[in-house]
Parts: sequence; C-alpha cells; structure tokens
Amino acid sequence: MVNATKTVAVGMSGGVDSSAAAYILKNRGYNVIGITMLLGKESESERSAEDAKRIAEMLSMPHHVVDFSRIFEEKIKGEFISEYLGGRTPNPCVTCNRIIKYGKFMDVARSLGADFVATGHYARVVYDSENSIYRILRGKADRKDQSYVLYSLSQKQLSSMILPLGEYESKEDIRKIANMFDLDVSEKKDSTGICFIPDGNHKKYITEIIGSAVGSGAIRDSEGKLLGRHSGIFNYTIGQKRGLEVKLQKSLTVISIDAQKNEIILGDDALAYSKGLIASNWSFTSGRASFKELHVHAKICQWGYFIESKVTKTDDDKLCVMFEKNERAVTPGQSVVFYNGDEVIGGGIIERDIR
Repeated sequence: MVNATKTVAVGMSGGVDSSAAAYILKNRGYNVIGITMLLGKESESERSAEDAKRIAEMLSMPHHVVDFSRIFEEKIKGEFISEYLGGRTPNPCVTCNRIIKYGKFMDVARSLGADFVATGHYARVVYDSENSIYRILRGKADRKDQSYVLYSLSQKQLSSMILPLGEYESKEDIRKIANMFDLDVSEKKDSTGICFIPDGNHKKYITEIIGSAVGSGAIRDSEGKLLGRHSGIFNYTIGQKRGLEVKLQKSLTVISIDAQKNEIILGDDALAYSKGLIASNWSFTSGRASFKELHVHAKICQWGYFIESKVTKTDDDKLCVMFEKNERAVTPGQSVVFYNGDEVIGGGIIERDIR
C-alpha cells in the first residue's frame, strides 16, 4: 500500500516518458515534485524546462530547475571525448546514471524533502525481503528495456528509486497515459541515441570540440601493410565495415584500434570474433562479489542479444568473461552486463577482448 505522505521527485525532461511517470505516481497517491536537469545547450535545456513546467502545472505539482551543465560537461562529455580519443567506444548513459541522474539528482531531491526519486527508465527495481537487497529487473516492454545502463548503481541508490514505467508492456501504453492529460506530449517523438548529440553524429561533435587537435594516422591491414590514412581514430569502432576512408579491393573490418600508435587495423571479418573479454571497473548490484565462477547471460552492448558466458576473477582483480561460442565486435569502452533471467546482477567496462 502506498503511503500518501511519501514524496517522490521525478526527473522531468518534458517528454513522454518522464511526464507519464509523474502522472502515474501522482495517481498512486504520492506527493510528486518535478525537477528538470539542465545538462547542456541553453536553447534545448530551456525548451525542456518550459515543457516540463507546463506539464507540472497541468498535474498541479511543484516544479524546480537545477543546473548540472558544468558537472555534465566535465564528467560525461569530457569522458566521452577522452574515451574515443583513447581508441575506445564509450556508453555515456552508464556514467550519467551513476553520477548525475541517480547521484547529484538524488542529492537535490533529498534537499527538497523527497523520499524517493523516479525517472522514465524502462526497468524495474524490486526489494527482496528474504535476502534484504534491492534487485534490478528488465522492463516488461522488451524493446524499450533500459536495465543495461543501470547495472552500476549501488544498493543505496536503488533503495531510493521508483521506476513506474517498467511495469508497462509497450511504449504505446505510455503514450495513451500521456494522452490523458496532454496530447502534445503524447505525440512527441522518442529520444534516441546520445542526448547531447541530437543528430547522432559523434564524429562531427568531437571534431567541432577538439578542432585542430584531431590527428591523422595510418590504416593498416592485419599484416602491417599500409592501406591509407585516417582523419582521427574516434571515427572508428570495432566491427565497423563502412566509412573506412580507404579504397579496398575486398571487404575488410576494423579489428583493432591502436591509440598509442594512432593506427586503425583492418582485417577479414573473421578476425573480429573473440572467445571472451577482460572487464575492469566492475560492480555487482547486490554489493557482494564473492564467487569463484558465475554462469550468466551477458550483453556486450545495450541493444545486443544475450550471450551464455562464464565469469571468473583474474589475479589482478578484473573479470574474465568467456563466451560459450565466439562473438563478434567485443568493443573496449562498452559495458558487459550480466543477467540471471530478467535480473541484472552486475557488469563492468570492457578493457580488451580475448582471442
């Protein structure tokens, strides 16, 4: 039963999901306040804040705006660029959720008297009373599930979270809810990709920021033969076949990115397959990591499929993940996330593959 005295702070972007989350929680009897986080470009942030304020007024709830643009610039955008320049392919949403959305945002929410925070993420957080831990479960809307990007959250963070959209079977169900109070919001397009790169062109974004610091380098084949020059290693990711900046007599794939030498290595697609990976900066949702061997279903990218895998610890306290069969395009910088059925049990950052 919901305690009507409990207050929930909803992270509101003015979009369909966060607006519907606020509406659902208000109808469940919570005291709901809206908070809009300013994360970047003034025009876009101001538009989001205006839309969120309008929705909050419709729902008769207070609305606040907090400016996180500085820390977002340093911790999220800065890491994003440095990772690409280091030859890796990052997932900034993982870092943002840990540091901003369920970090700084929680601090502000508590200062405003909130007991819980909520967002429009499609995932579930449930309390396991038998084992006294909070668990992250996949959202019921399979195509919208966002549990992958929440794996690094702590028990303390999970204990203060409510994710109302995780129980719904489809985005269409959420649009119907939004339509009950605002037709304009219900018809908004889904936001996709990286929030601070609306057009999805990370190459253009990085070039605009670092400008003349972009360094060209060699593109070689797997035997070291020079095939041409690239205009920046951030233009490439493991498994890439198109946009390689060189003319080839046969199809080749990016199989390695050497940041120290500033080189891109191409090879036959078969060379893009690996039998496992090494992960660092790992965490487990329960906060407990005492195991010798784990058998899990792993994802090596957010929208990838589940891979039967075995997880062990290395002597230098990293994770060794071995696949049941060879898998394509294991990409340093991405997260490997472990599932037991619908439950996220942990994950880490991919450091390198195992051939």
